[in-house]
Amino acid sequence: MEMKLTIGWLSLMGLTILGWWLGHHMATGTLLTLIVVVLTVIKGQWLIDQFMELRHAPRVFRFLVSGWLLLLGGAMAVFLT
Repeated sequence: MEMKLTIGWLSLMGLTILGWWLGHHMATGTLLTLIVVVLTVIKGQWLIDQFMELRHAPRVFRFLVSGWLLLLGGAMAVFLT
């Protein structure tokens, strides 16, 4: 269990560093913005499943939180591009 959390945490940190690197070293544009938003939504879903432990929760709770995340990610994609 401890190793699974460590791997999850390191993976989340890797995605965060990748998003930061893309934002600072790549040319700006719509595609870059969408890539960073998608990385953020992936990290958010991972946090919802692993660290908030909603993977085994009743589906309605998982769908509500995941739906909120997708709504937020969609709004970011629309307003930032």
